Amino acid sequence: MPIDIKQIAGFWEKDEPQFIELGSVVAAFIRKEITAFEILPEISYRTKELLSIIKKIKKKQREKDYSYFSLNDKLGIRIICSFKEEMEKVDSFLQKYFIIKKAEYKSDTLDFDRLDYISNHYDATINPEIRQFGKYRRYKDMVFEIQVRTLNQHAWSNTAHTLSYKQEAEISPVLKRRIYRLLSLYELADDEFSAVNKALIEHPDNFVYSLLRKLESKIYKFAQVDYDRETSLYALRILLNYFTNEETAVISSEIEQFISANELKIQNIFDENRSRFFEIPFLTQPEIFLVWYGLEKYFFSIEDNWQNNFDKSELEQIATLWGKTID
Repeated sequence: MPIDIKQIAGFWEKDEPQFIELGSVVAAFIRKEITAFEILPEISYRTKELLSIIKKIKKKQREKDYSYFSLNDKLGIRIICSFKEEMEKVDSFLQKYFIIKKAEYKSDTLDFDRLDYISNHYDATINPEIRQFGKYRRYKDMVFEIQVRTLNQHAWSNTAHTLSYKQEAEISPVLKRRIYRLLSLYELADDEFSAVNKALIEHPDNFVYSLLRKLESKIYKFAQVDYDRETSLYALRILLNYFTNEETAVISSEIEQFISANELKIQNIFDENRSRFFEIPFLTQPEIFLVWYGLEKYFFSIEDNWQNNFDKSELEQIATLWGKTID
């Protein structure tokens, strides 16, 4: 069936600026609010090019009745996670804050003997009842696509796209096997990254890494920024030497409870000083929570040792924010 290209171009000329604004609003909202789920995925968005719209409509019309208004991916939001288990948190977040018209979980639809990248796809609209979307109610019926992937899934998707590979294509068994072997490596890598991360966290001799991963999610939640891992490992190793073995064991068991009990205070500190992060770099590092815990529970261990390794003025800043005074 022929399509009216000029008509579609006219529709898109009117719609694209709205989808661009909607994409900016949705991406900014996800970037800010998803940190409450203690993750910091990569967020991006794009609007479809007119040429891609025309080509997709033509291709889909070979299979079924399809028009410009059938397209649900004129705007695409992409969320890329570090680990597979983070995708479950993203799913909970999306179900809470958006109206999900359709959700497709690739891992649930693949047969046991087939391989493909295992991403989650959602057709969604904004929920005008969410406060941050209230002034964008005019966009409440505009459907967009959200893709959720891991870094490995994203790498495979890009590679497969470049290879122009589709499992349904007529290719030789030998070449198909080579493709399957490649794809299985990506899938295994996702499983192994998650397993190694879990093992490192739980390993009794790797306390510094375990503590860092506990505190990492908190810096995502409150500071809403990424941090310097090398700096954190260096600082945590030093700070933990300020405490006895018994005190370190208490820190391990209590620090998350301490953060939870002081959540409102901590949130206020970050909110009030967000524009001053460059003046107080410690506020963007996970070890800040250990310093505050130490000031609260083992004040003199922190005060007496700090100057051996760090600048005293930094401790004075950190302590002042927490409501303590350093002599």
